[in-house]
Amino acid sequence: MDQAFKILIADRNRNVRKLLKRELLGEGYQVMLAGEDRELIQLFTGEEPPDVLILDPDLPSYFTKFQLIELLHLHHPFLPIVIHTLLSDECNYSEMPGVAVCLEKGEDTALLKKVLADVIQKYYSPRHTSQL
Repeated sequence: MDQAFKILIADRNRNVRKLLKRELLGEGYQVMLAGEDRELIQLFTGEEPPDVLILDPDLPSYFTKFQLIELLHLHHPFLPIVIHTLLSDECNYSEMPGVAVCLEKGEDTALLKKVLADVIQKYYSPRHTSQL
């Protein structure tokens, strides 16, 4: 891809959204933000959908966590979802369709950047995209 990858950050916490946006813009990504399910669905199903979704499943939503992830996967089945949450909630997100990786929220964004780069490499490498 010649253009920067579009990352959609969906998190209930405005400060987390702003922090991640600043960090990812610094890495050269295009960044979109959503603070609740309606914003997320509008951006996700828009004319220019993201390349990767970073999702806090505790986003304010009319859907359950699992319904929301399934709905997103139905709209874009090949788009990787990075679950970014407190992993102590005992949900097994890695079993959900479309979920590429689960990552616990923390102070350091370096791990998220590395995971994001790995996901992009895996899902958008020429070998992978030729299999789609």
